[in-house]
Amino acid sequence: QKPKKTLGLCAKCKENIIGHENGCKALGALYHVNCFVCQKCRDPLVKKPFYHTDGLTYCEKDYLDTLEKCDVCEEHIKERILRAVDKQYHPECFKCTDCTNCLDGVPFTLDATNNVLCVQCYNKKFAYTCASCSKLIVSEDGAETYRIIAMDKDFHVACYKCEVCDSKFTNDEGQGCYPHEDRLLCHTHYKEAVAQ
Repeated sequence: QKPKKTLGLCAKCKENIIGHENGCKALGALYHVNCFVCQKCRDPLVKKPFYHTDGLTYCEKDYLDTLEKCDVCEEHIKERILRAVDKQYHPECFKCTDCTNCLDGVPFTLDATNNVLCVQCYNKKFAYTCASCSKLIVSEDGAETYRIIAMDKDFHVACYKCEVCDSKFTNDEGQGCYPHEDRLLCHTHYKEAVAQ
């Protein structure tokens, strides 16, 4: 019987590998079949899918167990992970709870019950509507938004003006708002309305 060929030294145990059936090549090195095993369950990895991460080698099942699970679908996150509101998601699973649009890379906010909402859905649900122009009172450019409340109604700053002459109301004397019969009037038009 012909002596078995020595393949080289095992990268793990540093002993000779004798015979092809006792050795394998993986990760650019040679191993005994019984040395190339899963770090966790110790099952041999020859001819099986395996994962090498942080210097450790795992069978597919044990590797998946090291991964975080998506808070929505509860599947392992194998690629890019999105972290938001103290949870982890597949980017495609992180969606607005109202419109279900994907929020990966998109501004979002939370409502009082911690539902994740895109800014548009949040504004539709919670923003005030201007009594003058009927549009939502929201920031157009991310700046702070102001609203004016008069006669139990909400107004954009730009819409808070006399309903007759469109002059803007200010805090200057004689330039304020003079409500009359559910209308916003400047001092001049208030005097005219009262005189009628």
